[in-house]
Amino acid sequence: YIPTDTDNYNHLTGSITPYVVSYSGGGSSSNTTTKTEKNPDGSTTTTVTDKTTGTVTETTKNTDGSTTVVETKKDGTVTETNKSADGTTGTVVTDKNGDVTEVKSSMSSAAVTEAAETGDAVTLPVEVPAAKTTGDAPAVEVTVPKSTGEVKVEIPVEKVTPGTVAVIVHADGTEEIVSTSISTETGVVLTLDGSATVKIVDNAKTFVDIHPVNHWAKNAVDFVVARGMFAGTSETTFSPNSYMTRAMLMTVLARLDGVDTSGGSVWYEKGMEWAKANGVSDGSNPDAPITREQLATMLWRYAGSPESSHSLDGYTDADEISGYALEAMRWANENGIINGYGNGLLGVKDNATRAQVAQMLMNFVKCLSQ
Repeated sequence: YIPTDTDNYNHLTGSITPYVVSYSGGGSSSNTTTKTEKNPDGSTTTTVTDKTTGTVTETTKNTDGSTTVVETKKDGTVTETNKSADGTTGTVVTDKNGDVTEVKSSMSSAAVTEAAETGDAVTLPVEVPAAKTTGDAPAVEVTVPKSTGEVKVEIPVEKVTPGTVAVIVHADGTEEIVSTSISTETGVVLTLDGSATVKIVDNAKTFVDIHPVNHWAKNAVDFVVARGMFAGTSETTFSPNSYMTRAMLMTVLARLDGVDTSGGSVWYEKGMEWAKANGVSDGSNPDAPITREQLATMLWRYAGSPESSHSLDGYTDADEISGYALEAMRWANENGIINGYGNGLLGVKDNATRAQVAQMLMNFVKCLSQ
């Protein structure tokens, strides 16, 4: 190389200012090789191969500011770390068989702040499978910034179904199904109050009177049973057309609120005590079938008796609604919790079947999560 007159060349001293030339296509050293490529989507991937250990590390910088680092070791172990543009990170480790062995994610303060402002969930940059049992499910360690209060989180899940549910693993090793966790098209949403360890499980049960016949309430039945709100009438049947009693619904809502309803002189005693103490029901006629307007009223009271001026004029039996249930029915219909039969009727005085209650409860839990 011969410097020109425009170079920073000192003819008097014979010194030359050094120039550094970079090559983005690749490089190597005695122990590693490096190659950088530009992808069709505009991202760039740098691959570093350690010739001594056999470890290959691919770092992809995406156009949205996020990065993905995939480290593949010689023994087949793969560690994938994703960092979102907002600073939230997630790491998934799989063994040589492709089984997930470790999952960690840390939410950034920026992500939590934005979620609080928009009401959306912070989507973790990881994806996990839904196992059939908690023993087979990988633990997801979720770190939340301190002093942030409650934050809504979405954990992406492979092949999510209505029966996919989140399970909290407490410090003492005990596990608790999050009955208010919601299945989305891409994962499970739950609300956390601080850092937690979470497992994702497909907890649906198979009933001969629901699944083989492809019952209209199949998704709702999977949803409520997986979350422990109520169970089948036997190991193999759900009895979708049987009526739900007032005692049953009191017990279901108590469980949704985290109450242990076991024990008592009668099976529904704990649920009824909770319902009376919290103003959800007066506890009368526990063995009587619950009507659709009574169901709406209990759900409305559980939600805090929100105001609603929603019109029910499109239903021909709206004038049959009892005075105590009018605002509750307005609210329930406005939020898609209780809909009509499709023939212009709400069926307000009809007894609610187990299938109908399952559908309404799923709609209700989704409404609460909004």
